[in-house]
Amino acid sequence: MTSKQKRKGDEFERQQRDFYRLAGFPHAERTRAGYERDGGDIHLDPTVGLAPGVIAQCKNVVTPRWTEWVTGLREQTETAGAEVGFIAWKRRGVGWPGDQLAIMPMTEFLELLRRAGYGLPLTDQEAA
Repeated sequence: MTSKQKRKGDEFERQQRDFYRLAGFPHAERTRAGYERDGGDIHLDPTVGLAPGVIAQCKNVVTPRWTEWVTGLREQTETAGAEVGFIAWKRRGVGWPGDQLAIMPMTEFLELLRRAGYGLPLTDQEAA
């Protein structure tokens, strides 16, 4: 029998996966729990034989543990071979999946903005 926390977490992951699919990531898939090498909870754009470009780590808890989670996110992004990872955090009292929070390290966020055409490219010295 599964615990209440596990059921809450699984449901949040399914809601997020379904939302990502509707929001332009039709191949988003949940990963299987229990892997020794954790590569995130959801791969937004998995391609057979290739690493995902984006992973999500889903958290449905009242009290966030940001430092621990960001450290884990970086490890999971590397393990998955992904370019980008983010934490999807379930806000209390908010049901709509699109109103949950996406949290990621600032350097990765700014890189995404530059890729989207905002800001200026970094020189090799600035990127270091």
